[in-house]
Amino acid sequence: MSITIKTKYIVYNHAGTGVRHHHFTEQNTVHSFPDNTAEPNEPGNRTASGPSLYPFNGVELPFAFMSINGTKDGNKLYSSPGDYQYQVGNTDIDILVVYAPAGGIGGPNGEPGIWVDAFNVDTGGLSDDLHFIQILTPPTPPDTPDNPKTNEANLEGDVSSLNPEHIRASATIDNGVPFVQWKQIMPPQQIVNSRDFNLAKNETGEIWIAFYQTQTQTPIALRPDDYAFILPWVDKRDFIDGGPHPMFHEIMEFAMGLSLVGKSENVHSKLRGELLVLAAKQIKMASDAIQKKIIDSSKDR
Repeated sequence: MSITIKTKYIVYNHAGTGVRHHHFTEQNTVHSFPDNTAEPNEPGNRTASGPSLYPFNGVELPFAFMSINGTKDGNKLYSSPGDYQYQVGNTDIDILVVYAPAGGIGGPNGEPGIWVDAFNVDTGGLSDDLHFIQILTPPTPPDTPDNPKTNEANLEGDVSSLNPEHIRASATIDNGVPFVQWKQIMPPQQIVNSRDFNLAKNETGEIWIAFYQTQTQTPIALRPDDYAFILPWVDKRDFIDGGPHPMFHEIMEFAMGLSLVGKSENVHSKLRGELLVLAAKQIKMASDAIQKKIIDSSKDR
């Protein structure tokens, strides 16, 4: 039996009511593609494309994220636009490319605020879990829940910013799928790996989506020489030969910063400067974290 490959480009808007308004209809479809078919375990790679901007109703919508569900080597989440390769296995594949809307984003009743939602990479769709977020009244600590705003956020997907708020995503949704990251999908885009972020007074016009995924892939095992190539100022004697390195997370954050620099050429000129500033901060923070771990480990010897 052939494998079916479905591809859809949609715009994330806030039409409708209840369960965070993500019950998309044809009005959300930016572009429909005819289904493709493939033989099970087809050799070679296929490509899924997510352009940085996509024309829709006379405006160019900015890329938000791409989900590829059902590939041979697991479900994929991509936070940056581009072309991504995948392999066909034994299950149908759904490719979802999401674009941010042109505007009109705010809190309930037209006041300043943001939209929030949760995406389950395991299922390749937005989650209906009604306990994905908690709104806390600053300062934190102590953690003081604002129950009315928490209920509003979980059901309607908006958070008022008439007062400062502290946003916290649940550690898991949908019976145990763990948190991966937040992404602000409205420019300027940013990624937050913590479950928490602060919402300033009158901060508005933003969409934040919490991504959840069961991590099924083993981190790539790099050799000491590989790390020395990525970070030439690091003494390779500080690394363990083979197996995931104890600084794997910091190394990957450093590499992501370099990747952001490379991808800046594909970003709109008005946003390129902001992206490069973000990349520089990412590289600096990762570099500082790596150096600190090296110093701390040398003290323990």
